[in-house]
Amino acid sequence: MTTSPLATADLPAGLQWDADRSRLKVRDPRLAEIVLRDPHIITGVDHGKSDRAGALPPPGQAPTITQFFELWYTVGEHYHVFNTELRRAFTARTVGSFEAAFLDLADRCVTAMPPRGDLARDYLSPYFMHSTFLVIGVPEAEWPRLTKVARLVIHLFKQQLLGVTEYGPREASAFATSMRYLKHLTDQLLTGPGEEPFLLAARQLARIDPSTWPIAALVGQLLMAGIEPMIVGSSIACRDIWSAPHLRDAILRETVEPTDLAEEVLRQNPPFGNIFRFVSEPCDCLGLPLPAGTIVAIDVAVVNLQRTAAADPAHGCPVRPSEVLTFGKGTHYCLGAHSARIQIAAGVRQLVHGRPELRIDVAGTRIDTHNNLKEVRSIPYRIGDENVD
Repeated sequence: MTTSPLATADLPAGLQWDADRSRLKVRDPRLAEIVLRDPHIITGVDHGKSDRAGALPPPGQAPTITQFFELWYTVGEHYHVFNTELRRAFTARTVGSFEAAFLDLADRCVTAMPPRGDLARDYLSPYFMHSTFLVIGVPEAEWPRLTKVARLVIHLFKQQLLGVTEYGPREASAFATSMRYLKHLTDQLLTGPGEEPFLLAARQLARIDPSTWPIAALVGQLLMAGIEPMIVGSSIACRDIWSAPHLRDAILRETVEPTDLAEEVLRQNPPFGNIFRFVSEPCDCLGLPLPAGTIVAIDVAVVNLQRTAAADPAHGCPVRPSEVLTFGKGTHYCLGAHSARIQIAAGVRQLVHGRPELRIDVAGTRIDTHNNLKEVRSIPYRIGDENVD
């Protein structure tokens, strides 16, 4: 393996070479801004001028696991139209119209919680799964089956992050079955009566691309890139809220908006450790020559706290959301950031108000680093005054 010249270069302040992972770490807010705005540093592989049809499965067949995930990171010839249409479907005003439905769904999930169990499994996971299905216009009758698909996609994506590229016949068969269902569901949604903003945008996209596999892959990406980080982020928020009684009291007394409280918690403890970008063409935008192919990793937590120190979440977030990198920034701003903020706030608010007698075993809570994405292992809880065993 060729050693990058960056490994021995005299790096400017705010940059650090990670020799173990062969990537350039960015730990300075100004340099992070450059990475997120420079046209030579991109999110994926540009296949706009190549034969992308070769990456798509033949008619009637499902993509392999590798093909499916490659669709997530492929920038095709219709990327800019694709991106523009989708961003219209996820503006703050558009997703704000779902807030009442999120609150109602959170209430239903709170009511369904067993007397004791695991908060991520018994409340956060079903709430974020179902609220996301709601946003993309999936009929409730399909939620149980799509939940199984989402869990498989999330599992396999985590395997990809760990470098697993080979799978046994059982996993490959389960994935093929799930992909055929996801494609069938996508086609049904595109031709169905749903009027959700996401579906309206998806129908526009279907007119410019002869294959609906990219849209099916997008739905799969929303299941992973949307749901899992929200579960992790809310788990972190709940751990902190039940660790510090004044945070829970602030929500109950409504002296702080859950949105603002969660914003500060996630500024300090983002679900993703890094934002990854790739140098597509040689450039010197960071103050030294960057070879094409260089992996650039922005350290989100470090950059978030570099200019403004951590604050008490009971007082909200001391900086504007646009200055927080938890959801990305600029053209690389997370597509579902506005929706995620509303979903998390609704979920936390209804949990605190709906289950005031809820007790979380903070000492028994395990939220571990799982490659770049933190992973919730357990959040034991009990409804009532007894200690959680």
